[in-house]
Amino acid sequence: MTNAFDPTFHNGIPTYSLNMPGLCTGTLVFAVGSRDEPAALSGITHLVEHILLHVLHPISLHHGAKVDVDSVEFHATGHSEEIGEFFNSLADAIANFSDISEQAIQLEKSVVEAENPDAFHDISIGMLTYRYGASGPGISQIGAPSTADFGREELQDWVQRWFIRTNAALTFTGAIPVGLDVELPSGPAITRSNHVQMIAAPTLFRSDKEGVALSLVVPTELAAFLGEALRYELLNRLSHVQGLIYSVEVIRTLIESRWSQLDLVLDPVDVNVRTVFTEAVNAVRSVAEIGFGDQAISAARRIIEVELAWDEKSTAISYLEDLALSQLLGRVHFSPNEMIDRTATYAPADLVPVLQEAMTTLVVAVDGSAGVKKKDAKALGMHLDDFNIWQSAPGKKAEVDSALGVDAHRVWRHKYSEELVWLTATHLWRRNQGKTKCIAFADVVLIGARECGCVTIVDVRGRNDVLSTEEWKKGKKLHATLLSSFPDDLVRRFPEM
Repeated sequence: MTNAFDPTFHNGIPTYSLNMPGLCTGTLVFAVGSRDEPAALSGITHLVEHILLHVLHPISLHHGAKVDVDSVEFHATGHSEEIGEFFNSLADAIANFSDISEQAIQLEKSVVEAENPDAFHDISIGMLTYRYGASGPGISQIGAPSTADFGREELQDWVQRWFIRTNAALTFTGAIPVGLDVELPSGPAITRSNHVQMIAAPTLFRSDKEGVALSLVVPTELAAFLGEALRYELLNRLSHVQGLIYSVEVIRTLIESRWSQLDLVLDPVDVNVRTVFTEAVNAVRSVAEIGFGDQAISAARRIIEVELAWDEKSTAISYLEDLALSQLLGRVHFSPNEMIDRTATYAPADLVPVLQEAMTTLVVAVDGSAGVKKKDAKALGMHLDDFNIWQSAPGKKAEVDSALGVDAHRVWRHKYSEELVWLTATHLWRRNQGKTKCIAFADVVLIGARECGCVTIVDVRGRNDVLSTEEWKKGKKLHATLLSSFPDDLVRRFPEM
């Protein structure tokens, strides 16, 4: 387990094994995750995973699956031949996905809803979305209300595109089962998109979530160490010295082989949020300027050593899964021992230039109810992004008025105010109290329609708003006209709230 090794091949699938004694844990990994989903298909990999496991029941073998940003992994633990039978059956379910009943699809939609009702019903935003928008890594935190609307044909198309031999790997902590016969479908070559950041400077966002979160893009090989060292520094300054927070959660997301997003989530009480925002940013900047303390470096080393050696079997499983996925995606991979050896060489002075460079990528999200203002961001040399899908009208007022006049027959008036909305060939417009805002159709990546008449509009950055058409005169006409303004593949039926 101490060194990466070349796989054997089972029916064309790269296969890794460690021959450890005792019960065997096997994993079938596919290099497809939430980052591969268009906004209108957000959640489809998760639903496919549920449906495939549904087909295997009843089964008493300890098993499960998980979907991550860039992978879906099916795993089982037991005697070697039981594991082989499990994966043989799973491969058969994949190859015969078209035979799955409509009842199974609907049942698993209900299970997905029960698992995470908020994501099933509505759009939400996370740190990855602020940075990458409603595509790539950002899609993993945007919610999945389209799940209720997925049909058999698009589910089957997704399986045929991604759940194929050339996009899969097998791992076993024990010997490869003698009866293993995983025969996956072939498929076309997979192309992947590179996703770029939506921000160009340190940026502050008002969030609908509690607390304060800081995010940086850092070198992948240093992400774990930097995260733990920064956790120590923040806890020391904001908790032990000032009593402003209780904990710091470190979250790492691999963006590509060289770079990872490092999130630090802090939990102040409401009255301290604005203070924590300022103190946290200043603390990280101070560390970038003067370096980490010796205790922070020591703490980071110890935590990483404990995590990598905590449980030999679970460490082996994680190692195999990470190795298999890294090979599929062409990423650099380090073994646990290699990571421990690397952390032993890090000195405070070595990390300063790395953190200084990362500070240019700083994103901070603050509980919106804390009342953080533009001047607060400016005082810290940051840009405040209001993250509003409604943007100032392009062009001069006369041009906007002309657009309103040309399409006067398509103007809708609010039932209870003087507000107006209208549509042109390229924009949805809104005028209220003399201010005109608009949404460019070219920026929209998802339209969610509910039976109540509400229409959720999501743009490429993940910004979104809900237009309640029943609040407008001739609202049914507005509802129909708005939906018809977008391509069919962007319009989804959202579940009722």
